[in-house]
Amino acid sequence: MTPSVQPPEETFCMDCGPDAALERHGSAMLRCPRGGAGQRIPALPLFVVTGARGVGKTTVTASLRSRLPDCDVFEIDATLQVAALGWEVWRNTWLRLVHEVALNGRVSVLCGSLQPDQLEHLPARTLIGPVHCCVLDCPDAVLASRLRARPSWRGTSTETAIAQHQRYAAWLRATIDPCFDTSLLTPEQTADQIATWIRQQMKASPVSR
Repeated sequence: MTPSVQPPEETFCMDCGPDAALERHGSAMLRCPRGGAGQRIPALPLFVVTGARGVGKTTVTASLRSRLPDCDVFEIDATLQVAALGWEVWRNTWLRLVHEVALNGRVSVLCGSLQPDQLEHLPARTLIGPVHCCVLDCPDAVLASRLRARPSWRGTSTETAIAQHQRYAAWLRATIDPCFDTSLLTPEQTADQIATWIRQQMKASPVSR
């Protein structure tokens, strides 16, 4: 039986081989450190809609799709089985997918619990453009009520889990801007505000596709 070979995490030079990882030069070019061969990459932005469990990320995803027809909107938990290989592998896989979407000239919006600092040092980070992040939020009491109402198999309805997610929500609230309070807005209103923010960011920093 042929032994399995671990695929390289980095984008490499097809002439020099897997140990010659391409390096980022400027905003839209990768180059081989040996032969100098270049590969253009789209410099399209990535948008992340993050938040603690229970704030409404999944609920808002469908509404965002209808409001952003020029973007591809993803619920990142759809690929959680990949996380069995490691959380960094899972996150890096999403960046690879974002790159493939960008090759089609489209911008990606990832809805799920991601932080910008979790992406910056991943191998595939060189393949994508700037990352813009917003956070969905709600008061602690509302979050606790939502998490208690979830089925027990999700592991978020215990008092220990609730306190953990409340702390995470507080950290996101203090760290990421803009912040949208889903206790004050319907899912449709939340989607409207997020879509407006994304369009404003794209207009402020236009990139060639």
